[in-house]
Amino acid sequence: MSKMIAGLLDADNRSFSKIVHRLEHMTLQPGVDTRLTAEIITQVREKSRRLGLDPADSTAKELYYSLLSKASNDDTILRIKLGIVESTKPVDSAKIIAEETQKLINKDIVVCLQSTAVKKILKAVPPKKTMRALKFRSIESVLKREDPFVLYALAKRFESESWHSQVQARLRRLQARDVHEHPVQVLSLPEEWLKKLSDHSYDTVLQSVAETGTILLLPSIPLKKEGSVLLTVSLALQAAQKLSIESLRYRTRALSIGMESLLPDIAAGLLQELDPIHGMTPSWSSVYQLLAQQSKHRLPDFEFILSDLSWESTETRLAYMSSELDFWVNSHYLGYVQAEGLPLSLHVVDVAASLVLKRDYGEHVVSHMRSSLWNEFQLRYLKHEALENAVISQLTVAQGIVL
Repeated sequence: MSKMIAGLLDADNRSFSKIVHRLEHMTLQPGVDTRLTAEIITQVREKSRRLGLDPADSTAKELYYSLLSKASNDDTILRIKLGIVESTKPVDSAKIIAEETQKLINKDIVVCLQSTAVKKILKAVPPKKTMRALKFRSIESVLKREDPFVLYALAKRFESESWHSQVQARLRRLQARDVHEHPVQVLSLPEEWLKKLSDHSYDTVLQSVAETGTILLLPSIPLKKEGSVLLTVSLALQAAQKLSIESLRYRTRALSIGMESLLPDIAAGLLQELDPIHGMTPSWSSVYQLLAQQSKHRLPDFEFILSDLSWESTETRLAYMSSELDFWVNSHYLGYVQAEGLPLSLHVVDVAASLVLKRDYGEHVVSHMRSSLWNEFQLRYLKHEALENAVISQLTVAQGIVL
């Protein structure tokens, strides 16, 4: 039964089957992959019915274009909910999205720089290229009037390697008071900055900065474009969760070496991977979800580090904004395998991205579904005590934490 999951993941079936066999043997043959396969088939059929299709007499192509239609309709619903209309200026739309998204991510905690520390770094290492683009002369006057986190995020995007190296050196000199644990922040560009940067192009919808725990919305796609609001909100929610997940590997070490010592690694993106467990290397996303959902109840000693972990999928948070978007709940790991070509994804980000990019059937986006399915597959096995204990031991002994 692992063949269907391997097809959705675009994994080599023989290698994937070996991993499944080892995990099944270790967990006393629980049939996890069989149940997950059956669940995916059942849920895809149920989603098809909700779209008005007959699962027994509908093609993958019909399902794809029905999903695009649903995303388009939900984009309209979200615009109405947020008050984004045809006449709303792009800068105001971005500000609304940032503010409304912020309300949903206040449980996504990261290790990050204090505002005063960001200002100190920018004064010591002025982002000259960014300042020229914004037509600013004095870093002191800018920091008196503007949000230092926004300037720092832009500098991370525009500045040279030399600037980044100097910032890394400054991060190594941090003191304890410069760093704290704080919810992720979603930011938007001021109107004047947007005008000054109008000749710049962007290849992403947002800029995530791990060491400041911020997400800056970028003017990458016109917000009047069909599906763009749904996609932007979904990506912002997803990015906030990713920052929190990636911060977990540092937070488990914070008590032993001090949070300020972690910032250079966070800024450099030095993400230590977990050791393989019976052929499977657990992702930090699956481990985060495991600890948030299960281990607090089984291992209360962890609560002094992990009591504030909170797991909610992107589409669940979307549904908080409007109940009419609940179609996407629990669809992040659902896919439809075809005899040839790409599998079909029911992940809201994949569908919204395909809509915005106007992808024809066969050229659709599937990457987010694959990532979510791999995490879900891992999580189903990690919930078994023997594998969970193997993960816990890596987060304690290997990280130098004594419970």
